[in-house]
Amino acid sequence: MERLTRTDAPDRADVALRPGTSWLTTTAGLALVVAILYIGRGVLMPIAVAILLSFVLAPVVNRLTRIGLGRNVSVVVTAVGAFLLIGAFAVLVGLQVTQLAMELPNYQRNIQAKLQGLREASPGGGAVDRLSNMVQDLREEIEPAPAEQSEVPVVQMREPPPSPYDVLVEFAAPVLGPLGSAGLAAVLVIFILLEREDLRNRLIRLLGPNLRVTTEALDEIGRRVSRYLLMQLVVNVTYGIPLGIALYFIGIPNAFLWAVLAILLRFLPYLGPVIAASFPILLAVAVDPGWTTLLLTVGAVLVIELVSNNFVEPWLYGSSTSISAVAIIVAAIFWTALWGPVGLLLATPLTVCLAVVGRYFPSLRFFDVLLGSAPALTLPERFYQRLLAGDVDENVEIAEKYLEKKPLVEFYDEVVVPALRLAAEDDRRRALTPERRFVVTRSVLDVIEELADEQDPEPRTAEAAERPAPGAGKSVLCAAGKSGLDLAVAAMLAQLLERQGFEARVVPAEALAREQLPNGELADFDVVCLSYLDAASLLPARQTYRRLKRRVPDTPILIGFWSGRAEQPAAGIAGEGVWTAGVLSEAVEAVVRAAGREPDSFATPPLPPDEKERLRAIDELGVLQAPRSERLEQLTKRLAETFDVPISLVSIVDERHQHWKAQTGLPKELAAAGKSPRETSICGHVVGSNDVVVIEDTNEDPRFANNPFLKKHGIRFYAGAPLRTRDGHAIGSLCVVDTGPRKLSESERALLQVVADEVMNELEPARAESGAGEPPAGTEASARA
Repeated sequence: MERLTRTDAPDRADVALRPGTSWLTTTAGLALVVAILYIGRGVLMPIAVAILLSFVLAPVVNRLTRIGLGRNVSVVVTAVGAFLLIGAFAVLVGLQVTQLAMELPNYQRNIQAKLQGLREASPGGGAVDRLSNMVQDLREEIEPAPAEQSEVPVVQMREPPPSPYDVLVEFAAPVLGPLGSAGLAAVLVIFILLEREDLRNRLIRLLGPNLRVTTEALDEIGRRVSRYLLMQLVVNVTYGIPLGIALYFIGIPNAFLWAVLAILLRFLPYLGPVIAASFPILLAVAVDPGWTTLLLTVGAVLVIELVSNNFVEPWLYGSSTSISAVAIIVAAIFWTALWGPVGLLLATPLTVCLAVVGRYFPSLRFFDVLLGSAPALTLPERFYQRLLAGDVDENVEIAEKYLEKKPLVEFYDEVVVPALRLAAEDDRRRALTPERRFVVTRSVLDVIEELADEQDPEPRTAEAAERPAPGAGKSVLCAAGKSGLDLAVAAMLAQLLERQGFEARVVPAEALAREQLPNGELADFDVVCLSYLDAASLLPARQTYRRLKRRVPDTPILIGFWSGRAEQPAAGIAGEGVWTAGVLSEAVEAVVRAAGREPDSFATPPLPPDEKERLRAIDELGVLQAPRSERLEQLTKRLAETFDVPISLVSIVDERHQHWKAQTGLPKELAAAGKSPRETSICGHVVGSNDVVVIEDTNEDPRFANNPFLKKHGIRFYAGAPLRTRDGHAIGSLCVVDTGPRKLSESERALLQVVADEVMNELEPARAESGAGEPPAGTEASARA
C-alpha cells in the first residue's frame, strides 16, 4: 500500500522524520536509553518522583508567593506542610492497620463457619473437601517418602547464632533503601521548587535552539501533567469518600482506612482499583458468618466504580492526558518492569511527557503516533485507505456514524471529497495503478448508492416541507471532467441535487469529449455541471467549457474545482453563465440559482458551548427586566452617526428571541415589538461565535441570502460585536445595520468591540466599579467623532 499523504498538517513543528535519521539509529538510541533507565533506577527514580511532586506543589507555592510571602518562605512552608501531611497520614494508617491486626484472630470463627456451611451445602463433601483432598494427594505425590533410619551417626553443621549487628543489618537494609530514596526525593523537591525557573531555562537551552517549540512543549507537559494529577485526585476522592461511607454503614471495620487506601491506590492505573476493592471484600468475608455483608460490600464497590468510570471520570478528565488506553496499559507494564511499584505510579505522567515531546520534535514523532489518543489516520485518510482495500462495508459504517450528527453534504465535503483528492494526488504521481483506481472509483460509487436513503439528522420543518422543492421540474447534467475519480464527485453532486427535486444524470468524461450526447439532448438540461479533482485541470476545463458553450450557448455551466475551499475564483474562465465552486454545498446553491429558483433554507444561529451558563448570566444580571436606559439610547444614536448607518441596536439574545434594549432607526412595528425570533437573527450568530461578525452584503452570503427576516426588512449590511460578561459569556451584541451593502475597516471593527465593552459597563454595574472591561482612554470621544 502506498504511503498516504496528510492533508491537515497540525499547528506545530514539521512532523516528518528528519532526513538522514534511520530506524536503526533510533532503535539503538532507545535501547541505550532503556538500559540507562534500568541501570540508574536507584538515582533516576527519586528524581522522577521529585519532579512529579514539584508539579503538585508548584501551584501552592505560586499562590503563597502572590499573597505576599517570599519565594523561599513559600517553598519551605509548602514543603514542610506536605511532609507533615504525609507523616500524619502514615501515622493514621499505621494505627488503623494495628487495630485491624489485633482484631483478625476474632474473625477466624466466622471464616471457619463459612467453610463449614459450604461443606454442608454440597452433598458428598462438596467442592471445598474435594479441592482439599486433591491438594493433599498432589503433595504426597511430589514429596519423597521419608528415608529409613540408619544406624550410621549423622554429623550436622550448625552456624553460630547471629550477632545483634547482623540482625540489625538484615532488617535495616530493606528499610534504609526506600527511606534514603524518599529523603533524596524530598530534598530534590525543595531545590526544584526554589530553582524552578533556572532549571526550566537550562532545559530549554539543552533541548535545542528553537525556543518557541521547546517552550510550548514544556508548557504543555506541565499543563497536562498538573491537570492529570489534579483530576485523578478529584476522581479518587469522589470514589474513596462514598466508599468509606458505604463501608461504615455496612459494618466493615476500619472504613476510614479502606477509603484512604482507595484514594491512594487508584493512582496506580488499572491494578490500583482492584487492590483497593479487594481489602474490604476479603474483610467482609471474615466479619460476618453469613453472606449479607459480603454481598452488600461487593454491590457498593460495583455501583461506586460504575458511577466513577462512566460519569465522574468522563466529566472531569476531558482531554487532560490525550494518550490512548492501550498506551496507558503498555506504559504501566513497561515502567513497572523497569522501576517496580514506583514505575507503575509514574507510568501515566511519564507517558504524557513522551507523547507531548513526540508532537513537537520531529525525530520523536513516533511517540505521538504510538501513545497519543488522536487517530493515527484522519477520517479522509481512513476512508481512502478502505477505498484502496475495496472495503465498502466499513466505509458505509463510517458514513452512518458521521451522519448521526451531520448532514450528508458535509460528509461528502469533509470526508469523501478529501479522500478522493488523496487518490487524485497519488494518481498524478503515478502511484495509483489503473486497476487500483478502478477499485477506488467503484467503491465510492457503491458507498454513494448505499447512502441514497440516508436522512439528515435535522429534518426540514413542516412549513419548509410544504414548499415545492427548488429543483422541481428542472434537470441537471453532472459530467466527469477527466477520470473516474471526477465521475465519483459528479455522482455525489447528482445525489444531492436529486434531494432538492432535480432530475440529475451522471455521465463520464467520454460522453462530452466524443460528443455522444446530441446537441438537442444536451440542450434539454437546465444546468450542466463539470467536476474536476485535479488542481491542474484548468486548461482542459477551459477547453471543455468553450466547446459546450458553442453547442448550448444558453445553458448555464457550473465547473467544480473540488479544492475544499468554499470560495473559488473564476479560475481564468471568462464568460456569461459560468459559475465555479470549491465544495459540494456551494455547488448545490449555485445550481439552484442557475436554475432560476432560490433555496428554501438559511443558516440558523449555532448554539454556543456555554449556552446554559450564558442564559444563567442573563438571569443574574436581570437585563431583560431592567427599564430602558437613556444612556444606552444615546449611545446607539451616536454609534449610528459614527458609522453612518440608519440603524444601531443593543440586543440581548435569550433562549428564543433577541430583545432590543436600546435602538436607533428601527421600523415602528419592530420597535414596538421589542424583539424578534432568534433563529432569523444575525445577532444570534454573534453570540454563537462570541466574536465580531461582519456581513458586507447579505444577498451574497449563502448563510443569510434567504433569511426571511432580512429580506422582509431590506437588510443588506450587518456588523455586530459581542456583549461579554466578566466570565466571557456573550449575552448579546452591539450592532450597526444598513439597507445597502458596504465595507468595514479593521479600525472600525475594533472600535465596535470597544464600544460594546462600554455597553457592558452599563449593563453590568459591578464590572464598571471594578474597572473590568473599561475601554481605553479616548474611546468615547472617538465614538462621538
